[in-house]
Amino acid sequence: MDFSFFWGLGLGGIGLFFTMRTFQKQEILKLKKNFATQQEAYESQLQLQAENYSLEIANQAQDFHQAIADLEQRIASQTQAKERLEQKLQREKELSLASQKKLRENNRDIDEILESLEKSQQDVLHHKEAEISQLKAQLQEYAVNLEQQRVDLFNLQQQSSSRQPTQGDRLNAEQIQILVSTLLPEITLLRDSLNVLVDQPENLAALIKALKDILEGQAYAAKKVRATDNKWTECRVPHINLMRLYYQKCKKTPGYQVLISPKKNQKSQDQDYEWLKNQTSC
Repeated sequence: MDFSFFWGLGLGGIGLFFTMRTFQKQEILKLKKNFATQQEAYESQLQLQAENYSLEIANQAQDFHQAIADLEQRIASQTQAKERLEQKLQREKELSLASQKKLRENNRDIDEILESLEKSQQDVLHHKEAEISQLKAQLQEYAVNLEQQRVDLFNLQQQSSSRQPTQGDRLNAEQIQILVSTLLPEITLLRDSLNVLVDQPENLAALIKALKDILEGQAYAAKKVRATDNKWTECRVPHINLMRLYYQKCKKTPGYQVLISPKKNQKSQDQDYEWLKNQTSC
């Protein structure tokens, strides 16, 4: 029997095998090259987006700062106007009393005129006070929006540095801890405060603003907690009715210890008080 046919068939198969193997290696190299090119393009695009967004945030932050400065100037102007009105009212009262005495000596009663004048001045003062309150509320809103822009910028920077797409805009616990340490290095969060920030992304900017207010001595509705022998102070967050922040100034190092805890009921708040009593000052 002639085996040359089978030998030829075998050698041909081997040749085809090596040819296909070489072809597959070339295809794999092409795929790797294409993947690397796409990866570089994606990283460049993400970096460009981060830079553009960072510039946009910086511009918005500048606008917010300018708006805040304008509001503060308007508040100062309105406050000065109110003080001038009060001084004017006092002077007019004194002049009116003197005139009243003189006119009464001539049997002329001007009580009704004085009452009308005082009421008119009081109405103007009340209007100014309402205007100042409105400006202060607007200033608070701008400040919260600015903190939200800082949180968004931090989130984008985290995405850019990790080079991985994230699931939405929600930050995880590690990222929020880095955010607080970066923006508020003098704040030490206690117990499950970090979890509260993670679980309430919709309130993150407002809570960051509340922590900043503690450092600046402008905590909202602050009061001493008697249940902790007045060692801890409790404050609230505007527009988040059940949220409570408890803080204590450190004695050995600069900064504050802060517990963020929603008030579920009176029992949960009493448990927070008991827990705070057992904490030592930093």
